[in-house]
Amino acid sequence: MSDTKTVTFQVVRQDTWYPEYEVPAHLEGDELIDYINDEAPDSVFDEMQHKSTLHTEVDIQPVEEV
Repeated sequence: MSDTKTVTFQVVRQDTWYPEYEVPAHLEGDELIDYINDEAPDSVFDEMQHKSTLHTEVDIQPVEEV
């Protein structure tokens, strides 16, 4: 009889980081977010470029035992 089994599980990861990016001073709210989405380089959204502020939470839930 085997002392192991195979299980399927779900991994949910939430990453949070805090990049900085210069924007026109008059922008606020949705205009600010739209500007960042449209104008900021991809590196702003790269978590490894901002790993000094990166926080990761991982949740694992069993789904099925095989």
